[in-house]
Amino acid sequence: MSSRSTKLGNAVRHVAAAAVIAAAVFAPFAVSAEEWPARTVTLTQTFAAGGTMDFMARSIAQAMSESFGKTFIVETKAGGSGVVGLLAVGKEPPDGYNFVISAIGPMVFRPILEKNLGFDADKDFEPVILVGATPNAVLVAPKLGVSTIADFKVWAAKNGNRVNIGMPGVGTMGQYCGALLLDKLGIEGNFINYRGATPIVQDLLGGQIELGTPAFGPSVMAARILAITSDQRLDAIPNVPTLKESGIDVTCATWNAIFAPRGTPKAIIAKFNAAIDAYLKKPETRAAFNKVGLTPWGGPPERVTAQMAEDRKTWAAIIRRIQAANAK
Repeated sequence: MSSRSTKLGNAVRHVAAAAVIAAAVFAPFAVSAEEWPARTVTLTQTFAAGGTMDFMARSIAQAMSESFGKTFIVETKAGGSGVVGLLAVGKEPPDGYNFVISAIGPMVFRPILEKNLGFDADKDFEPVILVGATPNAVLVAPKLGVSTIADFKVWAAKNGNRVNIGMPGVGTMGQYCGALLLDKLGIEGNFINYRGATPIVQDLLGGQIELGTPAFGPSVMAARILAITSDQRLDAIPNVPTLKESGIDVTCATWNAIFAPRGTPKAIIAKFNAAIDAYLKKPETRAAFNKVGLTPWGGPPERVTAQMAEDRKTWAAIIRRIQAANAK
């Protein structure tokens, strides 16, 4: 036998041996869709605890634990405006036991802004379900002594028409919603990056910043809310007007969706989707979500893909215009 044949034979044996070892390592984790889940499932949420995403993740985890009789846990991996958690989950085995809840910012806005995020929103993740959407809230520091958008505009005019505004991460709806609002008001903003709504509220109450535009959620209830960016008032805060009622034609909504690492079995995704969709359709779920300003959506995985495509068309030009204005 030639040396070339010998080397080829050795290479084949090494590959075969590696395949056997890999099969032995991953065999304990392999499971059919019918058997799934056979062990603990992890749902990673990617912004600071206490916000809307955290509420959704924990609500779903509890409901799924009850539905399947297996433990669903929530891990918080905040940072990078939601990118840190995505990168971490994207590296996990696509075995149906690792999922991530993300938002319009990191999945749509950031890829428009940056080409080297470390992940591809379309190629590295499998969509599972659109959980729901919530409007953004316009929060103001109590020290300003204002209670309406009109009052805030007057205050800003007396203070150089420049404010420190907290945003829940670069490339989030909070950033662009805030930018659109200040553009309408003719006010310049010094945008400060936070890991979510909770730390924004803390600095507003402490007087370190004057304005904030995070997604509405449980933690913002502690702040002074001037307006909501939805078309209609929220049941959770019926006395707070919309921006349109306040004379500002700006509407914004932050959606959240669950994704799995690319390669996760479609049958498992379908099973998880059906269970969450059924939960979101329950009247008691809708009532609980509405209390924190959240509208549950649901639907098949394809709805996630369609929503992302629609938002790219809607927001790409706005984002680039704001980016160009900030670069001047």
